[in-house]
Amino acid sequence: MSEPLSPVLTTDECWEFLATQEIGRLATAVGGHPEIFPLNFTVADHHVYFRTRPGTKLAEVAVNSHVALEADRWDEAVALSVVVRGTARILERDAEVAAAEATGLVSYVDDGKDVWVRISPTEITGRRLVRD
Repeated sequence: MSEPLSPVLTTDECWEFLATQEIGRLATAVGGHPEIFPLNFTVADHHVYFRTRPGTKLAEVAVNSHVALEADRWDEAVALSVVVRGTARILERDAEVAAAEATGLVSYVDDGKDVWVRISPTEITGRRLVRD
């Protein structure tokens, strides 16, 4: 009989999970008003990368760089959720943009998303819920 899986994911398990996901939700807060934005993302070197265009999401990251990103997956037996809390920074230097482009992230919708943002984590947590 195998040992039951821990409900708390290790840091390595969190990053492994995120590497398999493409869609998440970015949480921001400006002026005490929270916002949640769906987006596609990728991970590399323990950072989260996404592309965006000028608009609300980019403006909120510029005003308050403290963000959270959640990705999750579930099926009939198991649900997984990982949350990355950290600092978002708009990438402007050529070397940083080149590193972001090297991740291979392709936007779901090609609508002029030419601004790269990198989230540097201060905390990463994950949970595994298993149905009995």
